[in-house]
Amino acid sequence: MGLRQTVCVGTEPTCRRGDVWLTDLGIDPADPEQAFVRPALIVSDNSLHHPKLNMVVIVPGTSKVRGLPMHVLAHPNAGTGLDVPTSFQIEQVRSVSTRRLIRRLGRLRTEQQHAIDDVLKHVLSLH
Repeated sequence: MGLRQTVCVGTEPTCRRGDVWLTDLGIDPADPEQAFVRPALIVSDNSLHHPKLNMVVIVPGTSKVRGLPMHVLAHPNAGTGLDVPTSFQIEQVRSVSTRRLIRRLGRLRTEQQHAIDDVLKHVLSLH
């Protein structure tokens, strides 16, 4: 896998919570993990995006829209930067190196971010 340097690792981090990035999750997934190049939503707090940490917490997206309760759907538009309807798979939340971030696509609307936060609370049992 060829990891790429991104603008998210400079002296001023430009990746922010709520941003959608094209992300390289590798080519060797262990079932049922997501892999390959796909959109991912940054869900980590901005205070964690320090250049010395070089990591973010993401939720991967998939173009296979299944309507599952742990998935939040985002539609393609200029704001999200998505090309197709994308389900963000909250149960797949994970930390990744910022070197896996290829390019920023866009940003989710505040309402969608709140919906993802609600599901994250459930997935992580943060009641």
